[in-house]
Amino acid sequence: MTETFDTWTEYDNWLIQNYEQYAMTKVDEIDGKVVVEYMPKADWEKQERAAGRM
Repeated sequence: MTETFDTWTEYDNWLIQNYEQYAMTKVDEIDGKVVVEYMPKADWEKQERAAGRM
């Protein structure tokens, strides 16, 4: 999933509200906007375990 924010403050506010639910897989700034790729934490944990990183 991908979300785009106009400012880092908007991203920070979103992150605070969604930190328990989602894992951020990529955070970047493109053309002055914050672009975040994320997935449900349960899916991320399964992926990391399968890759031997947990």
